[in-house]
Amino acid sequence: MQGYDTEKFKTLLHDFYFLTGIKICIYDSAENEICYYPERLSAFCAALRRDGEMERRCTECDRNAFSVCKKTHRQHSYTCHMGLFECVSPVLYEDRIVGYIAVGQIRRDEEAGFSVVRAQLSEERAEQLKDSYEKLPLISREKIDAAVHILDACTGYEYLKTLVFSANNRLDARIGDYIERNIEEDLSVAKLCSEFCLSKTELYQLFREFFSDPVAEYIKKRRLEKACGLLQNTELPVHKVAKKCGIPDYNYFSKIFKKQYGMSPLGYRKKGPVAISSQKAPEP
Repeated sequence: MQGYDTEKFKTLLHDFYFLTGIKICIYDSAENEICYYPERLSAFCAALRRDGEMERRCTECDRNAFSVCKKTHRQHSYTCHMGLFECVSPVLYEDRIVGYIAVGQIRRDEEAGFSVVRAQLSEERAEQLKDSYEKLPLISREKIDAAVHILDACTGYEYLKTLVFSANNRLDARIGDYIERNIEEDLSVAKLCSEFCLSKTELYQLFREFFSDPVAEYIKKRRLEKACGLLQNTELPVHKVAKKCGIPDYNYFSKIFKKQYGMSPLGYRKKGPVAISSQKAPEP
C-alpha cells in the first residue's frame, strides 16, 4: 500500500507469527488493511465469505470490533459468529487512534468447535468446509492470552507507532485535500467524521494540532478563498459563486464575505484582491 514501508511491517508480523502461530494484520485508522501475515484470510474464512450472507455477518463482526476500539481506545477480544477467537488492539499516538493490529481466525480448544459452524449452515455446506475448518490453528486459552499480551505490548511500541503514524498519508493532509476537492459539498463535522472514521473529539483534536483554526472556521475561510478566485476569474453571478463554494444561501454568503473582507462580493469583483490588503475588515 502506497505510503507504507510494508517490508518493515512484514518483518514484525513474521516474527509474531513465528512465535505464536497466529495470523496477524495491521490496519490504518480508516480500517484499511496495510499488511498481514501469513495470508489475508484462512482457507475456511475465504470459502465462507463467498456466501453473501456469511460475508455480511463477517463484515459486521469486524465493524463492531473496530467500533468498540474507537469508543474505548482499548483492546477488544471477542468470538465471531462462527465461534473463532478474534482480537483487535488500537495503535495510539498521543491518545489518537492511528491504526489497529488484529489477530484471529483461531479455534480455541475449549470451544464447542465445528458444531457452531454446523448449526449455521446446511449439512452439505458444513461438510464442504469441515476440512478447511480443522486446518485452522487450534490454540489453548493460555497461549492465546500470552499472544494477546504481546499484541498489546506491540501497540505501545514506539517504533510501530512511528511507522503507522508517519505513513498514515498524514491524515491532516488527506483531510485538507478532501476539503479542497469537495468545497461545494457538505463538509459538516458529521460528514468529515464519517468520511475519515473519526469521532468528533478526534477530529477537533486533529484540527487543534495541525490547522490554524477550528473545523468550521477553517472550512469557512477555504470557501471564501474559493469565492475570491471565482469572483476574479469568472463572470458567474454572485449567487452561483456562493453555491459553488458550498454556501447556497446568497444572503448568508454576502454577510460572511463582507465580515471577512470588509466589502461585498460585488465590491471585491470590482476592486480586486489589492483592495483587501489595504482595507481592514470590520471587527466582529
